[in-house]
Amino acid sequence: MTVAVDEQYMQAYMKGYMEGIKAERGEAEKPYLDVEAVRARYGGISKSKAYEIMQGVRHVCGGGKLGHDGRILRSEIEYWESIVDKRYIARL
Repeated sequence: MTVAVDEQYMQAYMKGYMEGIKAERGEAEKPYLDVEAVRARYGGISKSKAYEIMQGVRHVCGGGKLGHDGRILRSEIEYWESIVDKRYIARL
């Protein structure tokens, strides 16, 4: 019993420790995504496609909480990704 507790404690401790190091170095994830972050998230898509994705996310999330055309919240895009069909369907 104590081995499992010690293991869980060490995992949580190391996760927090690594997040602290990232935050200290400035590597922590921003709570929002801009156009370049959306492009990087989806493998270097075009800017126009990134703007279309951001517009779709804002449409689904009631306009977006930031009220900014160039930024969306990370939680909004994660919600949007959870409800859309991710399969690519070729159109003729």
